[in-house]
Amino acid sequence: MSERNNPGPLFYFSLPRLIALWRGGDPGRGENNGTEARVAGLAVYLISFLFFAEFVPADLGVWQSACAMVGLVFFVWLFWLAVLYLNSLIIGLLRLGGIFRGIPIRRAQSILAGFSTTAMACSVLQRGSWRGEIAAIWLCAVALNLVAAIVLALHHGTRAREK
Repeated sequence: MSERNNPGPLFYFSLPRLIALWRGGDPGRGENNGTEARVAGLAVYLISFLFFAEFVPADLGVWQSACAMVGLVFFVWLFWLAVLYLNSLIIGLLRLGGIFRGIPIRRAQSILAGFSTTAMACSVLQRGSWRGEIAAIWLCAVALNLVAAIVLALHHGTRAREK
């Protein structure tokens, strides 16, 4: 179906697709939802930033802390560039071994980046404070997205059997 014939937005993540289904929309997967990509990207970056901010010494002065946080912004960006490159190497090895052959590379990258971010969120959550609350929101969003994926898979299986 072309983009022009589709009356509503298509979503990449399962939770918005499930909500669209419940509202009578199309639960089909879309790869071009810019708002969804920006929100997810900012959430991943925020969790990563909070994870690495724990390693900045607490006894620094105000200006030193500010400089460290600005430097941390660039460090996290470089970190994700390196992680995405390493993920591409891992995906290549897994594909040689017969794993991840059935899904596109961009989706495999999303899976590995999601695992990395969720691991960071678990670490931030264990450290407590207000940062832990943000990590808990991430973990709840991931859990809800996984439940929505299961519901959509079951719903798709029901529709396929009815045809």
